[in-house]
Order: sequence, then structure tokens, then C-alpha cells
Amino acid sequence: MLLALPLFVAALHAVLAIGALASGAGRRRHQLVAALAGVMSLAALGVFQIRHATDPDGGLLGHRVLNLTFALTPAVYYHLVRVVTGTAEGVRAAIVMAYGGAALFTAVALFEPGLLVRDVVRTTREWAPVTGPLGLVLFVFYLAVLVATLRPLLRARRRALLASSLIMLLAPLANFAAVFLVQTRALPVQIPPLRLPSSVVVIALVWFATRENAT
Repeated sequence: MLLALPLFVAALHAVLAIGALASGAGRRRHQLVAALAGVMSLAALGVFQIRHATDPDGGLLGHRVLNLTFALTPAVYYHLVRVVTGTAEGVRAAIVMAYGGAALFTAVALFEPGLLVRDVVRTTREWAPVTGPLGLVLFVFYLAVLVATLRPLLRARRRALLASSLIMLLAPLANFAAVFLVQTRALPVQIPPLRLPSSVVVIALVWFATRENAT
């Protein structure tokens, strides 16, 4: 069952994407929910590939898919926040960072993926990445865009989306900290990756926030 979890999550996100499009045809916020769910579905497929690949090339492909979703997710989510909160203008620096950074890292992920992840090594659970020179920069970009969503959400009192932003921030940070602590032997056991379960909670909160906004 645990081995099939990424496929289940991918299918769940795909169903939610279709549902968002069907229930709000022509509405921008529903299209953005569908786009976000689609990116998260792709991320879940990347996790499945990482866990089930039989050789390094397969594991590397999974991590490159994940890097692509890390580039796309912040921009799609940031745009959704702007639409839902009505802050169409936004802060110019944040807008440039979100959309310009997403375009840059998407291009890197597609055409120069070695700059984000150079190789993979086998662990007891999955294929772990050997980070490229821009890998950490992508991670910082992801976190920075999510931080930029907090202020407009606080002002608009969008609690569901605010909780979604915090989960998207804290889940990867927790795993990053856990990996560091395990490597330094300060933590004796690894904690399970939080991206899959957190993505399910996030898309549920986003769906709720969108429906609340529509009513």
C-alpha cells in the first residue's frame, strides 16, 4: 500500500484538477486550482519514479521531474493567491521574483537539469539526489515565493490559504532539517518525506478556499 501511495496521490490530484475545471469552466481561479493540482500530480509521479526506479537513470529522471514541479508550483500558487485575494497589482519585486524565477528555473530544469541535480545515490528507501550548483537556489526561490504570499493572505484574512502557505513552507523545511540532522548523526532515525501528505492537505485547503470565495 505504501509503495502505491504516490500513484494514489497523483490520481487524487488529477481528479481534483478535472473537478475544478468542470465546476468552474472559464473561471480563472478554478483554472489555477486545476493547474496547481496538475503540478502536484506530476510531483507525485516523480516521487513514484524515485522510489521505484531500478537504476540511477530512472532515479535521476524522478528528481528532475520534482525539480520542474518545484519551479512551477510557487508561481502557480502565487498567481492563485493574487486572484483570490484581489491583489492584482501586488508588489512588483514579488511578481518579478515569482514569475521570472519560475521561467528561469523551468528552463534550467528542462534544458540544463544537471545544474539542479547532478546525480543520484541509492539509499535504503529511494534514490537520493546529488545536488547541482543551482539546487539550493531553487529551494530558496520556492520558499521565498511562498513567504511572499503570506502578507496578502493575512490582509485578506484568507485563513485556509494562509494555512496552505504555511504547510507548503514548513513541510520541505522540516525534511531539509531532518536530512541535515541525520547526516550529522544528531537525529538517529529518518523521518518520512512530508511532501505527499502535505500536498493532499494543501490542495484540499485550496479547494475549500476557492469554493468559499465563489459563495
